Amino acid sequence: MSGAFPTSKKPRVFNFASNRPNTTAYTLSGKRSVKQFAAQYFSFSVQMPPMIQADFQAFHAFLVKQKGSFDTFTFQYPLENQGADKAQTDILVNGTAAIGATQVPLDGFSNSTTGVLKAGDLIKFANHNKVYMVTADESSNGSGEVAAVDIEPPLQAALVNNEAVTVNQPSFTVALAQDDVLYSTDPAGLFSLAFDVREVL
Repeated sequence: MSGAFPTSKKPRVFNFASNRPNTTAYTLSGKRSVKQFAAQYFSFSVQMPPMIQADFQAFHAFLVKQKGSFDTFTFQYPLENQGADKAQTDILVNGTAAIGATQVPLDGFSNSTTGVLKAGDLIKFANHNKVYMVTADESSNGSGEVAAVDIEPPLQAALVNNEAVTVNQPSFTVALAQDDVLYSTDPAGLFSLAFDVREVL
């Protein structure tokens, strides 16, 4: 791990992808056969806003420090989640969940609240590198619990009771997708920087 990508400036363009490798075959009769052969991962392309040289150099130096795709670093998701309780910092796993589970029990939400998490929100468990997406709107009961939060992909590591959960702008563990770090300048003296990363599991 080689640090956290600076957050002093947000990306101007952020292209986000969920990758789920499959193989698909069709028979002569038209029947389809599909198999999943690898784990899901997120990837994204980042284009930073034009910067003066004094600001640009810190971002460029950080990426050069990664030694191309050799090292990993953390990158904070730049968009806010939409759940009503995205500001909560005391969300915990409420019980346990096994590897492969697609529903997890959480508590610590506001009591009896609709939409504490929204479909498309990204969450992260304290002892996981992996970031997960909430796939259905979730509401809390009178005790601030959600018995079964639907997530994708299935859990890649087991959850223990009272494991902390980040419910807004989680940090991805990523590596650069390429070994070269390119930038450009314009006649006004502004610097442009773009790069691709993929989640490291």
